[in-house]
Amino acid sequence: MPNSENIVMEESLVPEQISIQIIMRLRQINQELSKHAKHIQDNFNITVLQLVCLHEVYEHAPISIGALSKIVFMNNSTVTRIVDLLEKRDFVKRTRISNDRRKVHLEVTDVGVEFIQNAPIPLQLRFFDRLKELDEKQVSMILWSLEMLVDMLGDGISTMDIPTHLSLSQLGSDAPAPNEI
Repeated sequence: MPNSENIVMEESLVPEQISIQIIMRLRQINQELSKHAKHIQDNFNITVLQLVCLHEVYEHAPISIGALSKIVFMNNSTVTRIVDLLEKRDFVKRTRISNDRRKVHLEVTDVGVEFIQNAPIPLQLRFFDRLKELDEKQVSMILWSLEMLVDMLGDGISTMDIPTHLSLSQLGSDAPAPNEI
């Protein structure tokens, strides 16, 4: 955890220097996410995006590809390709819900459930444990700062109204384990 001494926010820093420090921190986050993705790929033969989609189908099934796309913040074509790969491994199945071939719901198969139960998510577990150590104000500041960054780097569509999956009150002892999320 960085402490206040590690974060240089002197008045003498010009906005460009602050901007560079922020970009460097974002690169560090990206590097940690890349390490995590490599670990998951090497040890479980699945990409992080596939695992995220599999978990969300598990949590929200039956679910349409459109609804899944919104939950995971990916476009329909990307999610469709991921679902195709998950279906090839017999982790999910498509169920037609009408005569329209395009209308299908996704469900996790028994093979998919077994995979989910045996595939740990180390980065999420470590992050979740560390997040629980913070007080509610610190967690709120992190979330607010990330939302501001997304808004600043994004296409002008505000993320402030997007509901988060985990409320601050869930960080207490009654919170679900990360593998239950």
